[in-house]
Amino acid sequence: MASYKKTFKHTLSAGKELGIVKEKLLNNENALQDLHNLKNDISHLDKTIGGQTSNPELVQQKLLDFISKNNYNVNIVSIEDVHLFSDNEFLIYSNQIELEGTYNNLVSILYEIEKHFKNSRVVSTQLYSKKNYRTNSKNLYLKIILQNYENTK
Repeated sequence: MASYKKTFKHTLSAGKELGIVKEKLLNNENALQDLHNLKNDISHLDKTIGGQTSNPELVQQKLLDFISKNNYNVNIVSIEDVHLFSDNEFLIYSNQIELEGTYNNLVSILYEIEKHFKNSRVVSTQLYSKKNYRTNSKNLYLKIILQNYENTK
């Protein structure tokens, strides 16, 4: 009993502490790998949701250039000023454009913007028609809202 209290008790408690320290060291190594994985996930999400931009007006110009270079028979009816929303972590830039044309042309240009326009992401679309009382005909319109963001931290 005396030898247990003097030697074995301390040896067993030191063994337990060694196990705890090894486990903490392993968790620290896993934390570094988790941090690396999180950075990769963030860069993937940046690409997916519109990435960061240094000049939001440049995105609007690139959008107009993208639409005009494609040979779809659509008319640009209006383009709104860049809308800015900020919270504690991000500045969110929204661009809104309104196009007029046939259903097939509008859907085709929307598809091209979603698939190939990488500077911003489509977040909302709306197809609607208005009656032109002068010509007694209906015109089809497409309103597209695109967003990208900038990290403020």
